[in-house]
Amino acid sequence: MIDSIHLCPNCLNAFDEDPPLNPTLVSSDILESNEPPPDSQIPLLRDFITKGLTRMDSFNAKIRLLQSSLDRLLEEKNELEIEIEKHRASLSPLRRMPPEILSLMFAFALPPFQPDAEPAPWTVSAVCARWRATTLSQPVFWTFVDLNGPFTNRYRLETQLERSGDLPLNVKYSFSSKSSTYKDMNLAKIICPHARRWEVITMFGPQILYSQFRAGIQAQLALLRELNIEMVHWHSSGGNDIPSLDMFSDAPLLQGVVANKTLWQFPLAMELPWSQLLRFGGSNTWEGHLHALHSATNLVDCTLEIQGMSGLPPTPIILPHLLRLSLSNPAFLGCLETPALLELYCGYASPVLSFIRRRSCKLKSLVLHSGPAYDDGTDLACIVNAVPTITKLALLFYFPANFFLGFCSLALAPALECFSFIGDMQHHFIEAIEQRWYSGRLKSVKIECSHSRVFAPEICDRIALLQAQGQEFVVYPSSDALCEDTIPSRFSIKSH
Repeated sequence: MIDSIHLCPNCLNAFDEDPPLNPTLVSSDILESNEPPPDSQIPLLRDFITKGLTRMDSFNAKIRLLQSSLDRLLEEKNELEIEIEKHRASLSPLRRMPPEILSLMFAFALPPFQPDAEPAPWTVSAVCARWRATTLSQPVFWTFVDLNGPFTNRYRLETQLERSGDLPLNVKYSFSSKSSTYKDMNLAKIICPHARRWEVITMFGPQILYSQFRAGIQAQLALLRELNIEMVHWHSSGGNDIPSLDMFSDAPLLQGVVANKTLWQFPLAMELPWSQLLRFGGSNTWEGHLHALHSATNLVDCTLEIQGMSGLPPTPIILPHLLRLSLSNPAFLGCLETPALLELYCGYASPVLSFIRRRSCKLKSLVLHSGPAYDDGTDLACIVNAVPTITKLALLFYFPANFFLGFCSLALAPALECFSFIGDMQHHFIEAIEQRWYSGRLKSVKIECSHSRVFAPEICDRIALLQAQGQEFVVYPSSDALCEDTIPSRFSIKSH
């Protein structure tokens, strides 16, 4: 049958020399019903079936021939598409991009931009020979060392340290178990000889972790600038056995330290080159912080989680360069003298007013993140009135409604531009906001309003009008969301 079928070389139309099948002579009454055929029709039925099957074979052969031609065409088409894409890719601007621009792009795949992905130098270098050459030629790509990464092993660590050359390293290491694993010890032995190159250290784990590192890195931290420590330990309620870390005391370039700011319930003492520190945040006892701050006269940023409480020193500790201060206990303000302070984050309590009144205050930002259960708002109004220079005010607690009675007056915080608070949206509040929008400097209002509280329609309309006129008016669904937006992470107090 296939021999009788031909394919036109021009149009690829398949045709055959077999005549078409003649129409059936069987009555339609038989074919379209369930009636039995008469004996005279049976030969006709059988004849049509025989010829029809023969014709069907012809069709199938024709289809196979056409399908074969179609398959060849599709294969050629796919091959051509691949070749076209190869040629198009050859014209890609990315291929002509200088290695310097490629390096800049690759940097955005590195921490801190992509902290959870597989380290970019390994993935990027596996794309093509050019990208591999670019990453291998840039030692800076290999300077972030995560010893606990899911892809880190002895070979990778040794390779990465070799490829990083002599550049400063950003080292991250943590483990949660009370004892080191064989892998932990091996990686520590590999990384410790490079301590002279450590520029940033982030360590998390039990006290034994630091004991194991101590001998290998002490007096070797010539380039260390930033230190982030989270150490789990157990101490008595008296606090006499609070551990003290001394392995970072000899770091001539160290400027920023965070110590148990997240694990605030574990106070930690540290021997540090305090006089050269610019930034410090950590958890310690009241006396421990006082002892450290006596030497930390160059601090610019300070966040203190304070365990317990003790007496005030005979004279306040002077921190002449301190610009930003965050405290878990506002009573600690009585220990400090901060003539240059611009930002204060603490709870609302009477020591705040005393602190502000006994100094020439030039605060620009005041964030009060907790307050007493019952208060008539008198001290709060006095605090705000005592700092006419503030441009940002945040009251992150439910404060007395009568505070807004004086808030309408521009004499109270005349320079205020941003106001954040937690509380109910009352008519006297919206009136104060409108007054400061039309006649003052207020540009931004941020408020927490949970789903259980709904603004009155009239207040919603007035808010919409302010927004239409250009005021930033943001409503947050929870107090946590508002606090995260208002307090920078480095000044957040985890114990509240």
